[in-house]
Amino acid sequence: MTGDDDLLFAPDGRLPCGRPVDDLLEQAADGRGGDLDDHQADCVHCQAALREFTSLWAPVRELAAEPVPVPADLARRVLAHIHRLVDNVWYTMQVNDLGAVRVAARIVAAIARDAARTVPGVRAALGRSTLDRRLARLVETATRSHRHPNSAVGVLGRTATVDLAIAVQYGQPIPDVAREVQRRVGQELRDTVGLRDVTVNVTVDDVGPPPAP
Repeated sequence: MTGDDDLLFAPDGRLPCGRPVDDLLEQAADGRGGDLDDHQADCVHCQAALREFTSLWAPVRELAAEPVPVPADLARRVLAHIHRLVDNVWYTMQVNDLGAVRVAARIVAAIARDAARTVPGVRAALGRSTLDRRLARLVETATRSHRHPNSAVGVLGRTATVDLAIAVQYGQPIPDVAREVQRRVGQELRDTVGLRDVTVNVTVDDVGPPPAP
């Protein structure tokens, strides 16, 4: 594949942010999926991958702790599934008896933004922080074309980490609005995309004017 398709896959074994997949898999297999370094703490791609790898590797860890022999092909099957996931780092993936279902990360981002806008008191919803308005415009454009490692959504398998920046209408209880955005976006992504594990980070960057009397 050439051209734009090269940007949708990770044939070199790295996530869009540049981190090697093998390092993250080893971290999750060692039970350190929650021990985030400075990069991982701010990277939606690493966060989504570590949670997905931790979930996928859980049966291996559980069986390894039991005094019974581990099925010979279990680790091989888990690794094969992981390699399939990381070949599609810009897509969610669900595998069933009929084949695979993939949803582009940019679609996940669009659904998340639209769901956030349905929350009463939210005037706008963007990807990541809008404190730097020029950067916000670049990130929004990049998220739509899913060509940028700092897009507002990191996905892998059935796991997603979403970063949203919102403007809240003046007079609204900001913490309550933000929590409702987290709840509604997470539920919408589970219901419409079929995601299993969704983390929604909300930043309130602006307060809009009150409604006209």
